[in-house]
Amino acid sequence: SSLIARKAAEAAKKARERVKSKAAPTVKKKAIQLPTTLTDCWSKDRSQCELFICEGKSAAAGLVAGRDSEFQAVYGVRGKMLSVLKTAKANIYKNQEINNLVQALGLEVDEKTCKLTYDESKLRYGRIIAAADADYDGYAIENLLFNILWYMCPDLILNGHVYSAVPPLFRVTTKKNEYIYLRDEDALQTFQAERGNEIQSIGRLKGLGEQDADELSYCLLDTDTRNVLQLKVEDYGKTDKMFQDLYGKRVEPRVEFLAKHLEEARID
Repeated sequence: SSLIARKAAEAAKKARERVKSKAAPTVKKKAIQLPTTLTDCWSKDRSQCELFICEGKSAAAGLVAGRDSEFQAVYGVRGKMLSVLKTAKANIYKNQEINNLVQALGLEVDEKTCKLTYDESKLRYGRIIAAADADYDGYAIENLLFNILWYMCPDLILNGHVYSAVPPLFRVTTKKNEYIYLRDEDALQTFQAERGNEIQSIGRLKGLGEQDADELSYCLLDTDTRNVLQLKVEDYGKTDKMFQDLYGKRVEPRVEFLAKHLEEARID
């Protein structure tokens, strides 16, 4: 129809304009349009709202089903996010996942620096919570997200808006058929030493996508029972150097870091 043809022509025109621009102004214009992969909350008190950022459709669906829709939103990313310190500045905001994140946060982009302008009154979520699997892939996804937030707007971390949800590694089933969730190996060993006679079985929790909504609610969403850590920065310079060393273009700092901390690595 003529309507469809007109819409197609308009879409093509916008695509050409995005390629010609530096992308930052485009993000600014689109900031009020929420991404389709975001399941938003409805509270008007945005300072109390939480944005859970996860990877994968299964994890996102479980978090959406288990959340409190009043103040908890879920944004599902597709795979690992962009390593921004290895990417040309002009290309960063052309990345769809970063565009989506910028739109979800509601902050404007400074056209000169291509960085987000921190304005707490415009920030759509008082807490930005990374929710990833408790394995090395999950850690990589989380760290890339923190890297993006630090690059785009370090004030988000400096002002206490960024958190990490820590999922349990183990689920103990007691002889009374009750579930007890344990954070790590140390917690499991402590439980075995103190309450070993109560254990019926021990299960390893592989990932968020394999947990049902009730488990995700208890472990990551419920403010009374979840384990969530706030990112804190004591030294701006050291923190910035850490991101640059581990995620920047230069290889030598990463090699030096790995050589220094190799013995601390744990292979599960």
